[in-house]
Amino acid sequence: MTLDPFSEAVAHAAETVGPSVAWVGRAGDSGVGSGVVWDSHGHVVTNAHVVADARALEVALPSGQRFAARPVGVDPLLDLAVVRVQSTVASELRPAKFGDSDALRVGQGVIALGNPLGFSWTVTLGVVSALERSLVEPNGALLDGLIQTDAAINPGNSGGPLATLSGEVVGITTAMIMGGQGLGFAIPASAVKQQIAEMLAGRRPRHPWLGIVGQAEVVPPAVARALELPADRGVLVTDIVPDGPAERGGLRPMDFIVSVNGRAVSTPSGIRRALGSADAADVDVLRGAKRLTRRIRVAERPRV
Repeated sequence: MTLDPFSEAVAHAAETVGPSVAWVGRAGDSGVGSGVVWDSHGHVVTNAHVVADARALEVALPSGQRFAARPVGVDPLLDLAVVRVQSTVASELRPAKFGDSDALRVGQGVIALGNPLGFSWTVTLGVVSALERSLVEPNGALLDGLIQTDAAINPGNSGGPLATLSGEVVGITTAMIMGGQGLGFAIPASAVKQQIAEMLAGRRPRHPWLGIVGQAEVVPPAVARALELPADRGVLVTDIVPDGPAERGGLRPMDFIVSVNGRAVSTPSGIRRALGSADAADVDVLRGAKRLTRRIRVAERPRV
């Protein structure tokens, strides 16, 4: 059968990513989640809530082969986890190609792959509905910088890939709004790559925290030019955690953050990435018509 160009692109993406999608479940438990093969050493990425408190896991491949696995690292604050299948079968795994989630555009076509409600290796199609979404999970964890998509995501998709039509994984699906229509969310690949690298290196993932609530905003071009700002976008501080790092460092609600440690920031998750592993940060803000710099001691985000 000859497919139209769009259908051909979708089918090609599914065929490219599909062999890297895993079924992930707890040994002896009917619950099921999804995962993405990370490397040829047997590592599979999934969600923290898929493997929470599990000691024995099973991973299955599209071929139907099932293998014992164990957790290697878990990051509840980002809802990410890495598990490893027994090393003797690592060569059976096909690593996925992770792409640049920072280059995503709203309206771009994407597919989600996984095991929704036990229907193995299901593909759904949608678009990037929005970027930089924030979501509070049932355990109280705040996820920020999320990709929102209308590709159907259901229980069992958790931990599976969100991929472009070129077959690159740009996110790990993590949640959907129960009762909503087409409201699914994925952790961007930029955050996944950073935190998984930390876990595989045996380090506890860090979550640098200023103690603010903020939203992305645009600076009027004339103001950006007059104040010689590094960009025409930034983060408006809408609230500050009492006695948190930002308050102790002199930030106030309605401050407009334009750079952190000399790096322009345009989103709340951009602030997190700019903080990196530093213990302190120089935060440039607009306060009224003035541009100020505040030195802030960075803290670790409180765990729920």
